[in-house]
Amino acid sequence: MKKFSYLAVALAACAALFTGCEPKVPTVERMTAISTAVGKAAGMAVELSKTKTEVKEAILQVLDVASAVVPGEGETFADAWRPIIDEEVGKLVEKGKISAAEGAIAKQVMYVASEGVDYIFKKYPKAKEYKELVSAAVAGFAAGFKSVVVVDEARDFDAEAYEYLNAKAREAKIK
Repeated sequence: MKKFSYLAVALAACAALFTGCEPKVPTVERMTAISTAVGKAAGMAVELSKTKTEVKEAILQVLDVASAVVPGEGETFADAWRPIIDEEVGKLVEKGKISAAEGAIAKQVMYVASEGVDYIFKKYPKAKEYKELVSAAVAGFAAGFKSVVVVDEARDFDAEAYEYLNAKAREAKIK
């Protein structure tokens, strides 16, 4: 799926966060920051690909369900989440919330997203031994992803403030 090559590029860009770092066990705060950045990169790929609102809603709904599952010993997030992703997307297609083609896109995005969580633990393999770090990684990833994947109806902002700040930004570029 060509449009989701953005996701692969975004996740690769996250490598910059880790370049030059020793694979130490991070603090909970650092793990949250790292995983939030990876989640944002994955979410930006969805936004940059101009994914339809219905598909975004499906992706976010599936992420909520999948992120509640922690892999077992020796299992990756991709392995643990894949059956959940398949099941949850299948339910959405069956209910007519998304088409089969849209379901395939949602699955692909979520498969790659689960690889994003695994990426964190490839860099910090010891972190997977600490429940609080695993929780921080999953929560941070999900929060980062959701912070940039915006469903049109969810754009709850102060329009007046937006116009004011947008005008200020234009003025700053002129000077």
